[in-house]
Amino acid sequence: MKIIFLLLLSGMIVSILGCVNDSSAEGPLPEPMFSEIQSGFHTDSGTYTKKQSKVIVNQADYDEELLIYTGAQPASIDFSTGKVLLVDMGQRNTGGYSIKVTSIDVNENDVIAHVNLAKPGENCIVTTVLENPYQFVFISTRKEILITERVTLEEC
Repeated sequence: MKIIFLLLLSGMIVSILGCVNDSSAEGPLPEPMFSEIQSGFHTDSGTYTKKQSKVIVNQADYDEELLIYTGAQPASIDFSTGKVLLVDMGQRNTGGYSIKVTSIDVNENDVIAHVNLAKPGENCIVTTVLENPYQFVFISTRKEILITERVTLEEC
């Protein structure tokens, strides 16, 4: 009786493992990792930019672009494994604005970066200083990067 039980148990384990490890099964594409490199609300140079998104594919261009926003030492980026995405909200006349890459969707031929642009609601108390929200994000993909934007209104 024990032998029959062990044979049945062995057969069930093999069946279950066979389904779990099926390499031909299609699943979702893996999501590339993304991480913030630099962000801010003002440019160190005092120069204000226009609203833009830019994909940067080499260290020299990254170093040059970063200088517009900050005097910080540029990080050494491995551009053989990914790209840098700059999202810039441009000059804003008050505080309370922000921009941020919130998620990444991976498709077969491209990657979609979802960007949230937040602005202050009517009842928000904001500073009267000029702002220029921006963010540099490293995305570990060599695929084309597409961008979607969503504007949200902050409730205060």
